[in-house]
Amino acid sequence: LENSGSVARDHLANERTFLAWLRTSLSTISVGIGITQLFRLDRAVEHDSQLRTWGRPVGLIFILMSILFLFFAFVRYFHCQATMVKGYFPASRGIVLFTAASTFLSMVALLFAVYV
Repeated sequence: LENSGSVARDHLANERTFLAWLRTSLSTISVGIGITQLFRLDRAVEHDSQLRTWGRPVGLIFILMSILFLFFAFVRYFHCQATMVKGYFPASRGIVLFTAASTFLSMVALLFAVYV
């Protein structure tokens, strides 16, 4: 590609966005593993079987969400790369809405697992 106008800046911004999604994915998987281990090792869980039952599924939700974030980051990076070569740039409203909704629902599930 010829570096005319803002081509290099746009491609570097696309790369930074991919790395931000990767960082979000790693943070989310860390939360999922932490929740799974917390519910597994906490002594209070031994007396409350409902907490023990909810720990693994809630942790698994965060881990699966992390895998989805990484998948979307990968797809979005190469989709943006291909469209920028053609001179266009795609808007990303759907992924932002999906991320916010899935994170909110995971937090509600976590609160439900702890307090209900």
